[in-house]
Amino acid sequence: MAKVISIANNKGGVAKTTTAVNLACGLKRLGCRALLVDMDPQSSATVYLGLDPLALERSSYEVLMGRCPAREAVLRLDAVDLLPASITLSAGELELSARIGRETVLRRALAPLLDDYDAIVIDNSPSLGVLTVNSLMASDAVVAPSEPSFLALKGLEILFSVISQVRELYPALQMLGVLITQMDPRTTHHREAAEAIRERYPVFDTVIRRSVRYADACLASQPVMDFAPGSPQAQAYMDFSREVAARAGIQTRLS
Repeated sequence: MAKVISIANNKGGVAKTTTAVNLACGLKRLGCRALLVDMDPQSSATVYLGLDPLALERSSYEVLMGRCPAREAVLRLDAVDLLPASITLSAGELELSARIGRETVLRRALAPLLDDYDAIVIDNSPSLGVLTVNSLMASDAVVAPSEPSFLALKGLEILFSVISQVRELYPALQMLGVLITQMDPRTTHHREAAEAIRERYPVFDTVIRRSVRYADACLASQPVMDFAPGSPQAQAYMDFSREVAARAGIQTRLS
């Protein structure tokens, strides 16, 4: 049965989508059956993987609204299986807010897929609204990417507060840790902020350093391990994927 992992942070620009895409693809490279779910109305993961959200007939919006089973909306891509998002998802927050049991719509929608995969990775929008709460309620664990800045610390404080509230309804939700991203160890600010994050929160051993390769990989619609195999950037996300698998209890078939 799949472990479901949400990539979440209410602060934008912290490499959530880069992390979600490369984690899902990294887990696939480790021999896992992996699915990436795009729950961002901006369709960031969908665009990252080279798809046009405006051309989709089925997306996470149709799945949430009960118009289509999740399995029928999944696309089998070379990089990873994807449940894409489209611009219509922006209406989902308003429509879900009027539903009874709105917090568990995604959990019920993904339930038929749990036996199809070892890992399901959800990419979320930079907010903590109904869509993200749905993702958290559908997940076994959370990963919080965060740049090493003191402004980012406030975002983490808010995120951890929301996770605590979700746990009151869904105690099984686990915080796997904070992934420090866009790290530039040459700057005092980054070094001090990273240390402050480590003092306050559980943090992954892997650190994602700032590099133009991640943006270039996105422009090429490829995970970084395909775009620049053997590079330090590809190795970093493979190391992170192994850490996530170990912490979440995901069985991998390859080293």
